[in-house]
Formats: sequence, structure tokens, C-alpha cells
Amino acid sequence: MHARSEMSVAESVPADVRPIELVTENGFSILRPWEIDRVPPPMDGNHPFLVRSPQNLERIVAVEIADDAVVQIELQTRLRILLSSSFWICCAERHLATYVHENDDFPPGDRLRIEQLSAEECMSAIRWGTSWNTEGSGTDFSL
Repeated sequence: MHARSEMSVAESVPADVRPIELVTENGFSILRPWEIDRVPPPMDGNHPFLVRSPQNLERIVAVEIADDAVVQIELQTRLRILLSSSFWICCAERHLATYVHENDDFPPGDRLRIEQLSAEECMSAIRWGTSWNTEGSGTDFSL
């Protein structure tokens, strides 16, 4: 039996610029690759996440927001939450965390599609960013 000396992608990033790592109760870790690569976040409804299992298997999992879900939130928020909003990144990340926690595995084909949102997520969208700013002003402090 050989010990592995390889570092994960997240561990190879210097500590002062290391992205936030969401860890589920069953030991899966979820990271935002764009934070690792220091590039702008995705704004098109397709969100890739680096997911690491408790066994240290790493995969990129794509989380897609369905058009119907986007339209639902745009209508409920009177166009304050558009597809480019950080709300969708957080929503995609939450759905992915719920999936890996409940299924103790990666999604099939490393893909997850969000068809609709819960009532709680809709209420969160309505409140998103209202205490700091209105989305579109260039700064979003609502994470």
C-alpha cells in the first residue's frame, strides 16, 4: 500500500488566496473553480464546482439553472435578480451540497439541473441584496 503525496487543487493554492470551501456533514467539499483561478464567476446559468469526496476523489460538477427557475425569480423580484446575480451561484452551490449530502455520491454524469426553487429560496431571492444595494450597481455585498 502506497501513501499518496499528491495535493488537491485547493491545497496547492496559497493560504492567503485560498477560496472558501463548503464542507457537507458527510465530508464532501465544494469549491468555486473561478475563485481558485482568479477569474470572473459564471453568469450564464451554468456553474461548475470542484467537488471532493471523503475519499479524496475530485470532479468538476456542472450545476445548471433551468430557464423556468430564472423566469420565476425574475418575476417575483421585479427583475432585481437576473441570471448574472450572485444569488444563482449560491443557489447552485446549495443544491449541489444538498445532493451530495443526501446521496453520498456525485450527481450522475457530474451534472445537476435545478428545475424549480423551494418557497424558502424564493423568499431569499426577494430579500437578496436589499439591505446593501440594488443589484446592478456594480457591487454585491449580499453573499
